[in-house]
Amino acid sequence: MNHRTPFPIVVGPNGAVQQLRRLPRSHEQFGESYLQDLLARHPELLPVRELRDDVGTLLCIGREVPLPSGAIDNLYLSTEGYPVIVETKLWRNPQARREVLSQTLDYVKDIVRQDFEWMAQQWWAYARQRGLERADLVTRLNQLSDEEIDEPFMVDRVNRALRRGDVIALIVGDGIETRLQELVAHLCRDSAHLRYTLGLVELQCYQLPRTGTDDDLLVVPRVVRQVEPIQRAYVRVDVAEPLQEQVVVTPVVEPPQEVERKSRVSLTEEEFLDAVEQAAGRECRQRMFEFYTDLVESFGLEPVFKAAAVMLKVPHPDGEEVGASVLALEKQGRIYNTEHLLRQLKRWKLNEQDVERIVFEYWEALHAIDPRFRREGIVHAALSHFLPFMEITDQLPAIKQCVGRFVANIRTLYTAASP
Repeated sequence: MNHRTPFPIVVGPNGAVQQLRRLPRSHEQFGESYLQDLLARHPELLPVRELRDDVGTLLCIGREVPLPSGAIDNLYLSTEGYPVIVETKLWRNPQARREVLSQTLDYVKDIVRQDFEWMAQQWWAYARQRGLERADLVTRLNQLSDEEIDEPFMVDRVNRALRRGDVIALIVGDGIETRLQELVAHLCRDSAHLRYTLGLVELQCYQLPRTGTDDDLLVVPRVVRQVEPIQRAYVRVDVAEPLQEQVVVTPVVEPPQEVERKSRVSLTEEEFLDAVEQAAGRECRQRMFEFYTDLVESFGLEPVFKAAAVMLKVPHPDGEEVGASVLALEKQGRIYNTEHLLRQLKRWKLNEQDVERIVFEYWEALHAIDPRFRREGIVHAALSHFLPFMEITDQLPAIKQCVGRFVANIRTLYTAASP
């Protein structure tokens, strides 16, 4: 145990202080299965944003996932399309230090041969085994994301990450020994052709003061060590002497490229309108442009162009959270009320009952204008529920009034909740 690491304390209402006791190395309070289940139910314990700040939110899509080299303890996919491998290790099992690291690198090599369809199959199997909601993978990721996720984007993003070896691998334990940290740099050389990120994560577990049970724990995650993605590798080629004169080696120097950190492929406004015109005609392009421009100017909305749609968002008044998508206009010439609106507004730290009330009133008002606007909102991947824009042009003034009332209600609610 590293005694230089500060210990957490509990401060009582009278100022009394109690130092928490970390579980000893040889504890028998839980096993690796408990650790795996804890991380599956609470992916937020994995400090992946310290490794990649664009990773998004994690969804566990499999436990004991079989691969040619063995079974991954926990497999995750992030809302930004990053595969994440987690291998767990208890502090009391030091004999597995080299094996767990080597095994994790083998999993990276195996998983980059897979694709999005394989990942979706792992999710279906996991959801069925655990009795979880049987939503498809993109729909479930949408439920976790701050932003709407296009299915084509997610499929392409995952497949591209796998092709490039852009995978995050974590070895997670209740304690990480110094020897394991030293092994990381040596064993990573065997996989220098991949762009993976490898991290050692320690879950420091502390016994809480008695609360009626001795099993209550405080779990504090921290990254102990990480290995950045490899950008360059050296390959040695041995050529038989009779063939040496036939081999020509030409050095190619590529200019350094800035690492792409942008996670989503987005259309420009012109590309979006061109797509609308191609799919639904010039009149639809013009009417849709006039409609969303009017809403933006009238109510201070922000048009956010995605890969397949423009989201008309109410910006957060203080810029602290993502905007709330009141309407979506899709590049195939369709319109819908995205269900993401409710989750986005709940992140504004407003009273949840008030948020639900004004959102459902808004959706009910849209439904009264045209029953194809669903009372519970429309999932971004549910293309069959979108409304053809040119079929509702007579209702656009009524839709505008409905949007205006809703935006005013949001701002009033936020102002009333502000200190």
